Amino acid sequence: MNCRSCGGATVPLLSLGEQPLANHLLAAPDEPFRRYPLDMRLCGDCHLGQLVDLVPPDALFREYVYFTSVSGPSVESARAVVASIPDRLVNNRWVVEIGSNDGYLLQFYQGSGAHVLGIDPARGPAITASCKGITTLVDFFTADLARMLPRASIIHANNVLAHVPDLNDFVAGLAILLETDGVCYVEVPYLSDLLERCAFDTIYHEHAYYFSFHALDLLFRRHGLFIDSAEWLAAHGGSLRLRVTHSLSSFHMFESLLADAHRMQSRVDDLAQELRSTLASLRASGHRIWGYGAAAKATVMLNYCGIDASLIDAIADETPAKLGKYVPGTGIPIRHPDAWLAAAPPHTCVFAWNFAHAIAHRYATTYHGKLFTPYTLQLIPKEEVAL
Repeated sequence: MNCRSCGGATVPLLSLGEQPLANHLLAAPDEPFRRYPLDMRLCGDCHLGQLVDLVPPDALFREYVYFTSVSGPSVESARAVVASIPDRLVNNRWVVEIGSNDGYLLQFYQGSGAHVLGIDPARGPAITASCKGITTLVDFFTADLARMLPRASIIHANNVLAHVPDLNDFVAGLAILLETDGVCYVEVPYLSDLLERCAFDTIYHEHAYYFSFHALDLLFRRHGLFIDSAEWLAAHGGSLRLRVTHSLSSFHMFESLLADAHRMQSRVDDLAQELRSTLASLRASGHRIWGYGAAAKATVMLNYCGIDASLIDAIADETPAKLGKYVPGTGIPIRHPDAWLAAAPPHTCVFAWNFAHAIAHRYATTYHGKLFTPYTLQLIPKEEVAL
């Protein structure tokens, strides 16, 4: 296949087989569900990682169970970002967030003199945002939609660029929507970190694309936008926060991807075998095991590793929309953290490993078992959990 961004030739990078949709949790362990191919290729020209098969966006995002406000670190990051924005870009001007979820970010612009608008196709989070007084369009962002909106001095697009089937149409829409002196802030998971960490559980159908800096730079320049700064973030296992404007820029980042890409499949298979063997050994010794964090990552990790309810009793998660449901393909139920604390399992695998430090700190005095992540399998004291 050719690259969907630049048209260049692509090469195989990783196959995770047939996988369920990561965020489509089940009401019962035997509820039917579909599996879709999850194969990734890398563009030899622009170094964009991309899925071979795309699931229609309506099937992925209309009914969405992730509410960003549940994540304390995400909310605090949003608060800090808004606090750093110059007043001249806010007062009596339009601020738009694409992929606005439940208003976790735009709420901090309220009362600052800005006109705020959220755009998100997911009904549940959009309703929650509307209840906060944040005007939200329940729709997918496109260039055609951008032409119908007031031009914005600030645009935020956090962890949404990877979700859109047509990258060029989306970025063309950003160029249309952004005022001449405006600033667009874009956050994306960073392909270099994915490859270096071998974080294969961050690959799922919602993420159609995995970005190198080179791919991003070429994509924005193609539509008259330019990256004038890039900040590395620890979020989601390694992300980039870009500042994009209409002004010509020579900003550049050097990166090398090919060494880590070469052995991706074999490294993933080794990690999967080690995790399953560890859990099976603990179970054979009579230990009870729970998980923490029914994130999309957990669905991918569990299904690829062949881990089910025979190895994991349940997964704790505080997202109300997930409670009482089951991880597809595993039969593993999702329970409130209070149930996890009451069960007091001696071992817990933190599938939401990007928040492992925060989880360990939160339960330092109430959970007395051992925490570990799928990538750090040693049973270590929770005070020392490392990513």
